[in-house]
Amino acid sequence: MSENSRGLLQNDELPVDIFSIVRALLKDWWMILTAGLVGVICAFILADAAYTPVYTSSMTFLVSSRGSTSNLSNLSAASGMAETFSEVLNSRLLRQRVQADLNLEYMPGEIETTVVEGTNLMTLRVSASTPEYSFKIMKSVMDHYSEITDYVMSNVVLEVLEQPEVPMAPSNPISANDMMRNYGLIAMGLMALLLAVIDYLKDNVKNEKEVEKKLDTKLFATIYHEEKNRTLKSKLKKSKKGLLLTDPTNSFLFVETYKKIRTKLMYKAGQNDSKVILVTSVMENEGKSTVAVNIAMALVQKTERVILVDGDMRRPASYKILHKKLSKGQEIGEYLNGRVPLDDILQRDSETGLYMMLGSRPYPNSTEMVSGSAMRNLMKAAKSIADYVVIDSPPTSLMADAEVLAEYADVSLLVVRQGMANVRELNDTIDMLDNGSSELLGCIFNDVKTGVFSGKKVWGGYGGYGGYRKYGYAKYGYGRVEKSHRKQEGSEIEV
Repeated sequence: MSENSRGLLQNDELPVDIFSIVRALLKDWWMILTAGLVGVICAFILADAAYTPVYTSSMTFLVSSRGSTSNLSNLSAASGMAETFSEVLNSRLLRQRVQADLNLEYMPGEIETTVVEGTNLMTLRVSASTPEYSFKIMKSVMDHYSEITDYVMSNVVLEVLEQPEVPMAPSNPISANDMMRNYGLIAMGLMALLLAVIDYLKDNVKNEKEVEKKLDTKLFATIYHEEKNRTLKSKLKKSKKGLLLTDPTNSFLFVETYKKIRTKLMYKAGQNDSKVILVTSVMENEGKSTVAVNIAMALVQKTERVILVDGDMRRPASYKILHKKLSKGQEIGEYLNGRVPLDDILQRDSETGLYMMLGSRPYPNSTEMVSGSAMRNLMKAAKSIADYVVIDSPPTSLMADAEVLAEYADVSLLVVRQGMANVRELNDTIDMLDNGSSELLGCIFNDVKTGVFSGKKVWGGYGGYGGYRKYGYAKYGYGRVEKSHRKQEGSEIEV
């Protein structure tokens, strides 16, 4: 596919995958939490740095008209006087008197008056930055206001009902806990929004619909997410184990998926007499080795001679999945470096009947090793004696080894883990495999979650069919390997 076509394809509108966004948020929960903590710290710093306490001193007057005994008249006087008295108290003349009285260059406070609705009571408040200023300004106002009000409100009598006191606490207390909580929640929300946008804009494959929409190959199979630690004991131990279809605790769907892959592979191989199957991926941790091992195990259930070759000389993983311990003389890398004969590295698993050529040690000169004559001889010998050879290839983005190994293969499969590798890199790898000597059968969409946590649920509430093992289904190959078709235990491949 051309660059222009890919650009158009990537610009096509695709529905938002809500589950993908939620999984991304749960995966990066620590970033959201960290953002919340940063918000709390910022709130604490701002609360301490920007907060200015205000202290308010107040007093209450009873307003009445001189010579009047009518409550209605007094109420009318209080209502009409509030605005006028407020102007008097905030007048330049009274402020100058207060400043001179307190020996100040400016007025360090605010004065306001309010009338209690429905009464002839009026409240005078003085707010300042310190309790002392608030109280002193109030006293000075009380001492000098009559010098001005006698000229403009001679008929009004003010009777003090409540004397002012020095304020003991700020009148604008800050709620640090509320502020930190609000800032923390805002920061967490912004980080969650940012992560959601980043996940949406990531050009990877998020669901099955996007496989054929974004990739230049077809979907060969989908392997849904399988929980590794299914039992309570394994969950408590948090044991790290490979997902093998021979494990009786794995779900019915997981096992059947590999059987379907086996059926499709055998059909394709039969059409072109293909024997060597390359399994690769673009990035590490896409589940490539697990897929390769399980394909080999599924094939050995139907045919007698299957060889698994670990072609990753930098970071071999098949031996971990199969729980194998290798001596130095059993290392495939030692054979490729000419230190041991081919016979020494071929092993047979007595439980499954699978033949293996594995490695457990890293080799820095891996590209030279897989492109040398020793590797060509190994593949020639394996192809001549086996029904199928499965190559666990290293990721294509890290080194050229996968491209070299693809030349030994008849067919290849690209493992694409959900929401991981970039589409451009995936299509570059697809182009490389298409242009090689092996036939790219398609991609295996791996570790697919259709919900937030789980893979696909099938057949209603029966889920994984795990409980059916007690009725004898395991002996038909759903939990244990089918053995009826194999040779006697003593039979071996000679190379």
